[in-house]
Amino acid sequence: MFDKPEAPESFVKAVAMHDCGWPLHDDEPTLNGAGEPMDVFETTPEIGLKVWAASAERALAADERSGLLVSLHSLALSVQATSGATFGAAQKHRSFDMTNPTHRFDVNKFQHRQVELQESLRKRLGLAADLPLRQGLAIESELPAEQQIVFQFRLLQAMDSLSLAICCTKPPVGQIRPVLARPGGRALSLRVRRDDQVVLVSPWPFDVEEIRLELPYRRMEATQFESIQAFRATYATAKVGTMSVMVAARR
Repeated sequence: MFDKPEAPESFVKAVAMHDCGWPLHDDEPTLNGAGEPMDVFETTPEIGLKVWAASAERALAADERSGLLVSLHSLALSVQATSGATFGAAQKHRSFDMTNPTHRFDVNKFQHRQVELQESLRKRLGLAADLPLRQGLAIESELPAEQQIVFQFRLLQAMDSLSLAICCTKPPVGQIRPVLARPGGRALSLRVRRDDQVVLVSPWPFDVEEIRLELPYRRMEATQFESIQAFRATYATAKVGTMSVMVAARR
C-alpha cells in the first residue's frame, strides 16, 4: 500500500537520526518543577532548541538529504511547541511561553537558522529555489521532487509518533496524521493502539510482517527528588534493563 521512498538509505538515516540531538539532555537529565524527571512534553526552550538544532546538524553531517528532512522535523517541532498543539487529551509542550520576549526571540532565531539551512540544502540537492514554501515544504507543488520531499517528511513524522507509542505506556495519540502512502497521494491516518507490549498499527506501512524491538531503559522508583544532583546520581547508578516490544499490523 505504501510506496518505497526514493533514496531509501538517506530516508532511513533521517528516521534513525530524527532526534539524535537528545543525548545532549539525556547524558545530564533534568527535573521538572515538581522535582520529577522531565518528560519530552515538558521540554523547555533552553533544552528543546539546543537539542533540535543538534539533531539537524548531526544528520547533515551524515547525509545532505537526511539533514534536510531532520531540519524540517526540527522546525515543525518548534512550530508545534509554540502553537499550543496537543498530543491527545493532555500531552503538549507546556514550557514554551511566547509572551516571554526571551523565549520568542530564541525561537525566532532558531527557526530563521533552520530556514536558512533548508534553503542551502535545497540548492545543493537540486530542488527548486523559487517555490512558495510552508514550513519548508512546497505543499501545493506538482513537481515530483517536491512531492517526494513532502511524502518522506510525513513518513518521518509518522515514525516519530510511532516511536512515542513504543516508548510510552500509553500512546500519546490514537491516530497519526497526516501520512501519505505515495508522493502526491491523499492524506490518511495511521491508527495506533497498544496492548501491553504490542503496538498495533493500521494501515501497515512496512514491508515486513512484524517488528520486534529490544529497548534498553533505566528502572527508577517513581519519586520526587530534592535536587537535580540527587536525581542524576540515582539515574547514573540505576540498573539498565531491556524492554521487549513488538510492532504489528492491527486487524
